Parts: sequence; C-alpha cells; structure tokens
Amino acid sequence: MNEDETIEQARHRVHGRNVYGIFALLFFFALAAWFGTLQWKEHLTVSGIIVDGDRILTKDEVVKLARISLKTKMYDIDLLSVQKKIQKNHFVKSVTVMRDAPSTVRISVEERTPIALLSFPGTSELLYIDEEGYILPHVATQAIFDLPIISGADSAAVVSVGLRTPHADLLAALEALESAQNVSSELFHMISEVKIRSGHDMVLYSAEGGVPIIFGRGDAAKKMVKLDAFWKKFITEQGPQDIRYIDLRFEDQVIVSSITKKSS
Repeated sequence: MNEDETIEQARHRVHGRNVYGIFALLFFFALAAWFGTLQWKEHLTVSGIIVDGDRILTKDEVVKLARISLKTKMYDIDLLSVQKKIQKNHFVKSVTVMRDAPSTVRISVEERTPIALLSFPGTSELLYIDEEGYILPHVATQAIFDLPIISGADSAAVVSVGLRTPHADLLAALEALESAQNVSSELFHMISEVKIRSGHDMVLYSAEGGVPIIFGRGDAAKKMVKLDAFWKKFITEQGPQDIRYIDLRFEDQVIVSSITKKSS
C-alpha cells in the first residue's frame, strides 16, 4: 500500500466519523424538539372558543352544547365527541370542530334554516320546518323570521321533531315555497299561508289582502314564475282589493275572479 492510498483511507475514516457525528447531533435535536413539543402540548390550555355560522343558536348555546370550558387542556379534547354533542341540537345540520393553534377551539356550524311555520287543526302548537322537510321546534331565537304558515297538516302524519317528514302534502308545500324563494324574496314574502288539503288542490293566501291563490299540484317552479309576473303587472299598482281569487292550475294563463266580474 503506497502513501497516497493510506492518506485517502484516513480521509474517508474522518469523513465517516463526521457524518455519524452530524446524524447523532441531528437525532439529539429532533428528540429534544419532540420532547419539548410533548411538554408544550401537555401544558397548553384553551384560552378561547370561536363559533362561526351561528344565527339561530347563540354562541353561548353552542359552547354549552360543546361542554368545553376554558383552561381545559387543548389536546385532551375529543373533537369527534364534541362534534356529536353539538349535532344533537335539531337546528344543527352539520358542524366542524378543530383546534386553532395555539390555544383556540373553532366551532363552525351549518344550521337548518326554517322556511315556514306549521300549524295543526285543533291546536295552538307551532313548529318550524326547513326546506328539506325536517321538523324543528318552535323556540325563541336571536334570528327574526318572517315566514309563511303551512296549515291543514294532519298532526298524526307528521314525524317527530328532528326527523324529516314523509308527508307528501307537506313536501309539496315546501316545494312551492322553495320555488317562490328562487324566483324572488318579494314573491316569497308575498305568501302568508299555504293551505294543504289531504291530496286536493293546494291554496296559497297573499299577505296583502288575503287573496286565495289556487295553486293545484305540480309544476311549482313554473307556476311561481307565472304568479310573480302577474302580481307585479296587475296587483302591485292596483292592489288586491277587487280580487276574489287567482287560479294557477291552467297551462300558460292566470285565471282571475274579481268581485265585480270574471276575467282571464
């Protein structure tokens, strides 16, 4: 072995020891950082709770449902468990719970928004119902609703609060109201009541003047467009005082019965 080979081997041994030393040092720092993170997480507590999307429920109500108190250790919180607790409220459609570093819990709520009030024959009980047909309790909320009433529903046919109704007449009423919302908010708020009659023609009542509007069944979107155009053209300026009823059951026309005469 010549002198050059001996020097080269010595260099390799030194380089190898340096590499191992660097890896050992990096491992030590990584271990220290991991241990420090564990210690940091162990002592980190909740300093605030942020609630997004609350309109019907208040922040206090959501926090009460979550059962998270300040000073709770951040990483002792079972996020899925908290989510399930909040989800039990009938007005909660979906919810996401996450840790927002360093010490905040963020709760994002999507609520079920009522589209109408339900009234039942022979009782003063009122319930909310959303556009998907979920029955909701009638409770005082921080949100103010100007909602039409759906009347004529058989209370025996309506499922329990928190569940979706299978009642065909109720679902038809919801389709009509959702179609009105899609046309315009003015048209939706023009409707004060939707009366369902056990499989027979559905009747709407206007907020102004209480004009009966025979809606029939089916083609809800098309009928609402037709009603909106008619109401804006003939009723908005003249008023509904001379109208006995409006009939939307016929194709491509609105039948109007006035107090003094009939016209179409």
